[in-house]
Amino acid sequence: MSCAWSAGRSIRVSPSPNRSVSSRDRLRALLAGCLAGLAGGLFGVGGGLVMIPILTGSFKLTQHEAHGTSLAVIGITALVSLIVYAMYSNVGWITAAIVAPTSLITARLGARLATKTSQRDLARAFAVALAVVALRLLWKTPEPNGWHMSSGAMRLGFDILLGLGVGIVSGYMGVGGGILMVPALTLLMGVPQQIAQGTSLAVMLVAAPAGAIEHSRHDNVLWGLVPLLAVGAVVGGPLAAWSVQQIPHAILAKAFAVFLLANAVQTWLRAYRLPRSRSGRRTARARVGS
Repeated sequence: MSCAWSAGRSIRVSPSPNRSVSSRDRLRALLAGCLAGLAGGLFGVGGGLVMIPILTGSFKLTQHEAHGTSLAVIGITALVSLIVYAMYSNVGWITAAIVAPTSLITARLGARLATKTSQRDLARAFAVALAVVALRLLWKTPEPNGWHMSSGAMRLGFDILLGLGVGIVSGYMGVGGGILMVPALTLLMGVPQQIAQGTSLAVMLVAAPAGAIEHSRHDNVLWGLVPLLAVGAVVGGPLAAWSVQQIPHAILAKAFAVFLLANAVQTWLRAYRLPRSRSGRRTARARVGS
């Protein structure tokens, strides 16, 4: 509760990626990272779904800056949570080994597409993607089957296509790609929820940094916040990842769907307050400094 209350308060953040932040901002960034780490470890999504609303709301970053900064942190969030999933053998390493490098092909493309999209449209696209996946999972909880254990050309082709999709989603939406990968593995391949989430985290170690690099080229990463957010995520991620291993598949899948839907509604409502400009950086930074 303390994490949510503190991270939700309005604060000021330096408009410059290289300028330091205040002591109060450092504490709040740690708490925001804690929330993102908890969400990432619990649902295998890297924490971007929680981090982006916090960065745009409490920290007053533009939508593009929030996406870029989120991606710069997600790699650390994924790593600390992945360790726990791996300890319980809940990572599909073969799938991750194919999807992760394939996602590099399109991650930078997704980031470039994001820079050409208005803040309002980017937020709406983010919300729609979350809602579609959430409603599908709520409509029918996927049941695990043995198809994910198969091999051959069909399995290889699926993993390659999934990697291309994950790369675009990661770069464009500013998340690790878990909103696509986890449902794809559970709905289409019959992978148990815990293994899908662990595999998703493994892929994020590659996809998220690739997208962050491209966003950084467009000055959309506030590097002064990244270490603080990452430290908070290191605390929250493993705790949530450990608790997931004790939750039944069906309950975890439904919880994941509700989590996505809540974020979709919040993002869609917030989109109405965003400018139609492509970056909105000047307006947002002027507001921060006021």
